[in-house]
Amino acid sequence: MRSFGKCLKKSISVIVAAAMVMATASTTVYASSDSDKISISMIDKYDSADTAAIRAIDTEQKLIRFRNHATGKTYTLSYDNTSMMYDVRGTVLSPSLLEVGQIVDVKFLKSTKHITSLNVSAQAWTIDSTRDHDLVRGDGTARVKGESYKMDARTLIMADGEPALADNILATDKIKVCGIDKEIYSVVVTSGHGYVSLSSDIVEDQSLVGAWIELDNEVIYKISPNMLLSAPEGDYNLQILGNGANYKSEVSISRNQETVVDTSEITINKPKEGLVTFQIVPESAEVFVDGEKVLTGIPQSVKYGYHNLKIMADGYITQNRYLKVGTAKSVVNIELEKEDDGSESSTNSLSTSSGSVDNSTSKTSMGTSHGDVASSKKSAASVASTVSSNSSASSSVNQVIKGYYIYFDEPYGAEVYFDGSYIGVVPTSVPKISGNHEIILKQDGYQTKSYRVKIDKEEDNVKYEFPGLVKIEEQSSSSGNTSSSGSNGSTSSGNASTEASSEASTGASKESPTEASSESSTAEASDKASSKEHGAGTEGSTTAAGTGKTTKESEKAGDAASTASGED
Repeated sequence: MRSFGKCLKKSISVIVAAAMVMATASTTVYASSDSDKISISMIDKYDSADTAAIRAIDTEQKLIRFRNHATGKTYTLSYDNTSMMYDVRGTVLSPSLLEVGQIVDVKFLKSTKHITSLNVSAQAWTIDSTRDHDLVRGDGTARVKGESYKMDARTLIMADGEPALADNILATDKIKVCGIDKEIYSVVVTSGHGYVSLSSDIVEDQSLVGAWIELDNEVIYKISPNMLLSAPEGDYNLQILGNGANYKSEVSISRNQETVVDTSEITINKPKEGLVTFQIVPESAEVFVDGEKVLTGIPQSVKYGYHNLKIMADGYITQNRYLKVGTAKSVVNIELEKEDDGSESSTNSLSTSSGSVDNSTSKTSMGTSHGDVASSKKSAASVASTVSSNSSASSSVNQVIKGYYIYFDEPYGAEVYFDGSYIGVVPTSVPKISGNHEIILKQDGYQTKSYRVKIDKEEDNVKYEFPGLVKIEEQSSSSGNTSSSGSNGSTSSGNASTEASSEASTGASKESPTEASSESSTAEASDKASSKEHGAGTEGSTTAAGTGKTTKESEKAGDAASTASGED
């Protein structure tokens, strides 16, 4: 009896002590039946606090991975029902509603790596699903929707749930950007790109090289031998026009996969010609179609299909456009803009025989002298009265640096495509052309990879040694599609991947085609350069041959972001 009273007294003391702790410190108490020890899980108590971007969320294991932007470190914290989470308005938030890339203020116990509280940052901003971005500019800044921000190696970049590089993100990719003030904390690819190729360049003994391929005006490209194009993922109406071909089909572009167009289904017809009359203001302007000067005011015979159109006059901004001829007769009216207006983009009106149409500036995407991409989703074949034009002033950014080359030394054995055109097998080279370009690396059995590069105008050679391609697992190929690439940002399963950037920085320029006239249509082919800088790591740097430049390669483990970032 005396023993029972003593035990009861001790139990009451434990309960009272626990109640006092809960009342004063907002804690939860657990008492063991076979011990006097009390295990206390603290609520609203923490010894560490961060403003971080969410890298990954595992709701099954109840783990959240963060990137601390201040230090660049990546770490994982656990949560449970004692972890309080709130949205930007202070409303209780379920962990399942959190998003990768989201900026949060997190408080936690460092010893247990357990989240005490998490609040979606009220100071953070988000730009969602935009193609208006320029992430690598060569000066540590990025531009998103016309605004400049700071961006470096600490910035979290995610694609397909894996860490990615800024130079892997093409201008046709849609991204979500989060930051605070003028600093970017995270970039997440929300809609990526795939690839398009032709089964053959020859149809009925007729070459398709020089004809045009179009995907809903999203991609308009002049066909080159053995070409491989990047294109935004999605469903398209495909058209191949020129060299006697007038082929239409529906295609689906999947992220990181190659779609092969079966050209055996194309029928070749004798090329048709239409009469096009150019009426230009001022009358002294010179008009060139595919590099050949044509008369103005008098009908000119032009083959059906796409053509390069250039209009120039002293004292006026030169217009570089595409001309699409599809009817027997057409009239193209263009009024040039005077240089002293100070306008960087060609926004002059374009008139046709059926009336006047105003230009609308469209977002630029990938393209060079070989091909171009537009941001409009409307088909060039079906839209007769829409004109979108871009800067013609920047078209001179691409120039051949005679006597100098761009060398590709790694990965050995991979096929290299330069702005969609086949160059050769690594090691190989191409004459140095300044400006922004897209590099595609392809090899059987490996994931296809894209890079955006910016080439300077200096009279020296440039060398690139890109990371090795990632082997792909054997899988059944889907109809019409050949799997040729995989997730961005990783070079081997569970192993470290390498990042590559050049001192010249990486980026891509794009041209937007524009359509004009109810009888014929024009598309502007101006280069709107967009360059990007990516903060590379500090290890694995090699000197480019004959240039003194370096190619920086930084290791980033599967769970870490870069060598510039430590692991907590």
